[in-house]
Amino acid sequence: MKTLYKILMLALALVAAGACQKSDATKDYGFAKVYIPQAGVTGLDNSYPIPMGPFYQNRDYCCKYDPATGKLQIVVGVIRSGYFSQQQAYSVSLGLCKSETERKLSEYAAKEIPATELTPDLCTIPATIEVKQGQSGETCYVDVDMKALALQRTALVSGGRYKLLVLGLEISHLNGPVNYELANKNTSVVVVLDLNSQHWDTVPSDKPESEVRNLFPLIL
Repeated sequence: MKTLYKILMLALALVAAGACQKSDATKDYGFAKVYIPQAGVTGLDNSYPIPMGPFYQNRDYCCKYDPATGKLQIVVGVIRSGYFSQQQAYSVSLGLCKSETERKLSEYAAKEIPATELTPDLCTIPATIEVKQGQSGETCYVDVDMKALALQRTALVSGGRYKLLVLGLEISHLNGPVNYELANKNTSVVVVLDLNSQHWDTVPSDKPESEVRNLFPLIL
């Protein structure tokens, strides 16, 4: 009986000790790698097609059009991998990536797909993406002046279709905790704006995105 009593007391002590330790839900997992989630949407490379799909779905996470300004607002963001009980604030710089623009244009040229650079002068790119404490990521808008772009419409036509418009972006200069760092991949993304996409045609006429097709009518 004394032996049984000792075993029971030892078991209770072990249970109590375990209860005093941190639960799995409060432990940190993985590595704090910061990357652009839009760089992986195709699963093939870092291309980011605009629009990505039917517009009722697309507006929520990809882009939207502001008729007051004539700007197409494209969502671009960053996220930190891993799970951390204390999520600290961080920021990254966002800017043009000329090498990715040129790489994608070369790829299209090899496939004889008409494409050209989306003129950076027509784009408004936030210099910084800031992530608040308690969050793992944040998004911002890269704006494209569609009304100004429409003035160049003739130059964008090739073979009866609009050329694909390519814009390379990248994140750099991570400012945050010492254990946060940029990921080894998906720190750059290539926006590919497709004015030929059928998704511009399926937007109801009372929705603001329908104006994009009015600015860039299909070439018959």
